[in-house]
Amino acid sequence: MKPLRAFPFALNVGTDICQISRIYGILSGPRRARFVNRILAPEELAQRDPRLDLPGLGGDATTAPEAAAAAAARRHHGEVAVRDRPLWRAAAFLAGRFAAKEAAIKAHSHRRLTFHDVVIERRGRAGEARLGSGPPMARIRAGEGEDEDVSAPVSISHDGDYATAVCVAHDPGAARDAGAGQR
Repeated sequence: MKPLRAFPFALNVGTDICQISRIYGILSGPRRARFVNRILAPEELAQRDPRLDLPGLGGDATTAPEAAAAAAARRHHGEVAVRDRPLWRAAAFLAGRFAAKEAAIKAHSHRRLTFHDVVIERRGRAGEARLGSGPPMARIRAGEGEDEDVSAPVSISHDGDYATAVCVAHDPGAARDAGAGQR
């Protein structure tokens, strides 16, 4: 067999999938605020996304109707009736962010990143009016010896009970490794 030629570009790709009903179950429990604070960086929390405007995010216990809805969601894993609830929309949003951050961490395998090292932002073009919030971009915090944060394109999709994400990243070591493989 011929030797394998190295991939010619210094790129890494990461992907992840997350079950929305699993996140719904976490959000309907007593550790809701802890989970949200673990996943989202302070900058993301400061944006005050309306999908996260839920009672109990300060650590309060869930109300009886929410607890009943959560039990039903765990039994039926995202039945249509549950999807209309604000808690389901929050779970779908957080499942997408969770998947995007996991994908970014995998794409940046040359770094030891945490959820707070990856900030999912919406990019827009300067001076351009936009109907939506813009496509997502991962901001990767600067590591030791680096002067500035780097960006990585991210794609987030939702379908039924799942959120999935893909991230493409520059890997400075990949160019060096590719050159070594061609010798």
